[in-house]
Amino acid sequence: MFLKNNKVKMLGIIILTVLGVYIGLEYVLPLFAPFIIAYLVAAALSPVVKFLNRKIKLPKLLGAILSLSLLSSLVGFILYNICDILLTQVVALLKNFPIYLSVLTGYVDNLCTGCDKFLGIKLGTVQNFIYTNFDGVLVIIKNKIMPVITTRSINLLIGMVGFVGILLIMLVSILLLIKDDEQYREGVRNSVFYKDIHVITSKLSHMGIAYLKTQGIMLLLISLVCTIAMFLIRNKYALLVGVGIGVVDAFPILGSGMILLPWAVINLFQKDIYSAAIILTAYVGCQLLRQTVEPRLFGNRIGIKPVYTMMAMYVGVKVFGFLGFLLGPVGLVMIITIIKEARNRIDGSKLQEVTSENHE
Repeated sequence: MFLKNNKVKMLGIIILTVLGVYIGLEYVLPLFAPFIIAYLVAAALSPVVKFLNRKIKLPKLLGAILSLSLLSSLVGFILYNICDILLTQVVALLKNFPIYLSVLTGYVDNLCTGCDKFLGIKLGTVQNFIYTNFDGVLVIIKNKIMPVITTRSINLLIGMVGFVGILLIMLVSILLLIKDDEQYREGVRNSVFYKDIHVITSKLSHMGIAYLKTQGIMLLLISLVCTIAMFLIRNKYALLVGVGIGVVDAFPILGSGMILLPWAVINLFQKDIYSAAIILTAYVGCQLLRQTVEPRLFGNRIGIKPVYTMMAMYVGVKVFGFLGFLLGPVGLVMIITIIKEARNRIDGSKLQEVTSENHE
């Protein structure tokens, strides 16, 4: 009976935990995300501020302003240069798009002619079929998709204005958190729920940071490998393509092979052995990084199998959209942490009951 009650209790805890994590990520997190980010930045800058206060007696508020200004300048400088290169390559791509479209049209015509000959039908049949349907697609894009893009552009502009306001709130929050960090910490420690929450948040912090750190490192490494490969084959949009492949590789269903393998095959058909070899080498390098570096950084540290992480990313994308590839695994970490802690407490209470019965 005792074991049966424990199973029912654990089932209830699992259901409530999954439901609570979903509600938290879907509805609560967007409300508090700016302040969570502000807390993380403040925690990172706090040692620097304390060092300045201890060594040169610089007031905490001034130290916070100085360190935050230096960090913002550094991040802004890096982002500016990266965005400048990416925008330059995007503009060049758009200018040359008609040329690439013409080349693509030539490939399609050759493919259609080959299909006509293979099927033994009149030349131009497949080509007419594709172009007729393509005209319909253009009509749909003009009448339905373009108005939506225009509307979204206006919403994006409004969103950018709102983002500036949120950024200002974050900056002020960072300064206030650093200035009175001891008071905030003391207030949290005196809370009635501090011990219960701290047990979970400390483990969750370790696991969550490990995951985010892993994904950031993997995105950087794979983007770097692909960018180097693009430079070696003298691609004009090396950084743009490399970063794009790195982002695509972060999704569990897609992966870098979705882009690199067809690209290599096309180069082989064009008898460009050098480019095909470089691209295949980049693909193998990406796979080796995923198979060796990622488990060491993430899976082995927190005991979660990579396949479960991929499942969580897939479910996260389905439930939360684009950000789900981050929120999914974070939600999995939260669920596992809370359930493990609940199970330990249930086992602990069971042990205490057995011990008391033996004493009696």
